[in-house]
Amino acid sequence: MEYRRNIVGAQNRWSEDELLGGFIKFKQEFGHFPSSSEIDSYNFLPSARSIQRSHGGLVFLKKRLLPEYLDEHDLTKGSIRSNKAREADKRAKKYEEEFYEFLCKNFSSIAVHEQKRIRPGDVSCDFYIYNDDSDGTVIDLFYAQDIKTMANVVNLKLKRYGVLSNKIILFVLVGNANIIQSEIENIIANKNIPLPENIKVMNEQHFKDKEIVLIKHKSRYALI
Repeated sequence: MEYRRNIVGAQNRWSEDELLGGFIKFKQEFGHFPSSSEIDSYNFLPSARSIQRSHGGLVFLKKRLLPEYLDEHDLTKGSIRSNKAREADKRAKKYEEEFYEFLCKNFSSIAVHEQKRIRPGDVSCDFYIYNDDSDGTVIDLFYAQDIKTMANVVNLKLKRYGVLSNKIILFVLVGNANIIQSEIENIIANKNIPLPENIKVMNEQHFKDKEIVLIKHKSRYALI
């Protein structure tokens, strides 16, 4: 099976065969079908928004293309799925709100931007902290249930953020205090392909205890 690679910029509509190939390739690599956020980070699928606009949404498309592949871990049905989706969305909003409040206690609010789209590269990040008028730090929050899942999420994010080689990028794990910083650093140190020098991975506690100090030293908007 041939796989279509997603490229930045205008492109022709994806066919259902191309989408099916992307879904199957993702499952072969990661052991499950992708969520909306994982689709946005995967090189062999278009954005989730594009799927929503052109094919009626992710759930509808999976049901039509992948009935023989579906199981309870990939797509739950009815109220169970809806409840899980709502709870996950609530948690994500809660983490983002708390993180935003923390950032605004350390930087002038004018320097803290949510959901900023960065160009060139056309990448949208959770937070961007300005150091000055032209430079800043990119922050992407994520959740992982265990260290193995964390490694998979990081690999997906590397594909998404690889175009931003001129920015400091921080992947910050939130919502799971059981994954300690030393475990994260061990995983990163043993990657077959080393992490780019401009990208760091850390848990929320490490960010708040240590990394925030480094960012404040660089930003003219830091508060005392």
